[in-house]
Amino acid sequence: MSSLSFEDAHVLFNRGFEGYLVPMNLSFDTFMSRFSNDGLSPSISIVAFDGTEPVGFVLQGLREAGGQKISWNGGTGIIPKYRGRKLGYSLIGESEKLLMELNVSLATLESLSENKAAISLYKNCGYQVEDELLFLCADGILESKLPDLDTYELIRIPAIQSIGTELFPHIVPWQTDASNSPKIGGEAVMISKNKEIQAACLIRKKCVYGNKAENITLFQVKENGNEEALNKLLAHALEYDQDIERSTYNFLKGNGRAVSSLQASGFDNTSVSQVFMTKWM
Repeated sequence: MSSLSFEDAHVLFNRGFEGYLVPMNLSFDTFMSRFSNDGLSPSISIVAFDGTEPVGFVLQGLREAGGQKISWNGGTGIIPKYRGRKLGYSLIGESEKLLMELNVSLATLESLSENKAAISLYKNCGYQVEDELLFLCADGILESKLPDLDTYELIRIPAIQSIGTELFPHIVPWQTDASNSPKIGGEAVMISKNKEIQAACLIRKKCVYGNKAENITLFQVKENGNEEALNKLLAHALEYDQDIERSTYNFLKGNGRAVSSLQASGFDNTSVSQVFMTKWM
C-alpha cells in the first residue's frame, strides 16, 4: 500500500467496503487514525491493481508477543465491480507470502459472523475459527452497592504496564491486546488474595478527571476459577454502582465464566458478533 498516496488509499478503502454487511465510509482523518491506533502498516499492506487502477486491498499489522511475530488482517476489501472473480484468494495469498518473508508465526483476523462468504474464503485459505466474539452491553446502575472486598485486594495499573507480562494471553483478537486497544484510559484491574492474583481484566475507561466515568469497555478477562473473586472484580472494574454505559469489545465467548457473570449482572447481547480466526504460518 506504500505505493499509493494516503488520499488514494482512503478512496480505495471506502470503495472496497461499499455494499458490505457493515459498509464503512470513513472520513480521511478516521482512516488515517487506524494506522496509528490499530497498529496497521502501509509497508506490509497489499493492494491489487488492474493496470493502474487499485481495485482491492488487505490491511495488515504486525507485533511481537510471547517470542513470536503475530500479524493481523485489519480489513480485506474489493471494489464492487471486481467482486466474484476470486480476487480475494489472490489478495490473501500475496499477503501471506509477505508475512512468511517476515517470519510471522501466526496470522489473525476477525470477520462478522453473518459474513459467510468471507469466513468461507478464509477457511479455504487455511484459517480456522478459534472462537466467537461477543459485543455485550449494560447501561445504568447494575448494583446499588458494590460487593465488599473482604479479604481481597483490588489493584489497578495502566494497561501499558501489562505488556510483556503473562497477565493476559497473547493470542487474542488484535484490538483487545494490551499493546493496542487501551492506549488512552486503559487499565489492567486485578483482584488478589494472599498476594496471589485471582482474576484480572483489561478495560478502557472514558472519563474526565474529577468526574465519574462516561463509559467503560471490557476487552479481556483472565481468571483461575474463583467465581467469587471474578464477580467482585467485574463489579468494581466496571463500576456496577454507577449510572454509566458499559460494553464488551470482541470479547471471547470461550471465557465462559466471565460471560455468565456479565449476563447474570444484566449484560445483554447486541446485534453485532464476530468470529476470531487464526492460521499458523
